[in-house]
Amino acid sequence: MVFNKSYIGLRTDLLELIEGETNLILDVGCATGVNGAYLLENDLASVVYGVEFDPDMAKEAEMCNTKVFCGDLNSEVFRKSIINDSPLFDYIIFGDVLEHLLNPKDVLIDMKSRLKENGRIIISVPNIAHLELFIQVYLKGTFPKNPRGIFDKTHLHWFTRKDLFRLIGDSKLKLLTYKRKYRSRDAIGSKFDWKYKLLRKINKDWVTFQHIVVCTHED
Repeated sequence: MVFNKSYIGLRTDLLELIEGETNLILDVGCATGVNGAYLLENDLASVVYGVEFDPDMAKEAEMCNTKVFCGDLNSEVFRKSIINDSPLFDYIIFGDVLEHLLNPKDVLIDMKSRLKENGRIIISVPNIAHLELFIQVYLKGTFPKNPRGIFDKTHLHWFTRKDLFRLIGDSKLKLLTYKRKYRSRDAIGSKFDWKYKLLRKINKDWVTFQHIVVCTHED
């Protein structure tokens, strides 16, 4: 089975935010389970549950994760089945998932019910305020529908930094950490040369490819 490479890569940029050992972790949108395998093999987690929409990916993830729920997070019934059959987690990971959902806030609120009191939720989303939007929409005159990236054709929501912060607040979560993942263009492997370094000094949002946050329960 051949999968979209952009969906199945190891997210070291998110996993490096996990502290401690033998955590209980929920990887939402786990794809083929490579994050869970890494966490378990490196003793960062003792238990990794996954959630995956694609049944073929879920089957692969089941071979290297503790347990995998396969279904549509847009379904309240499916979300309740996860909640009813899960422990409390130290970390819940949403790696480029929320932009694919009909109502990200509902999913965040439901899933945070399985977060320990001092647990953490790690979220990454593409940044629609990237320079790529100006290039594609204003210079090329199109809003692309691509198989990956900022203009992934399966996206249902688009986030700026303020939009993500608003979603966190609306979901009754407290922001702990914010990080930017820089990239000059949407294309994988694009070079971050002096021109883009200059743009970063002018406005960091223009060359921020992804927003990454760590949050927890609201006080």
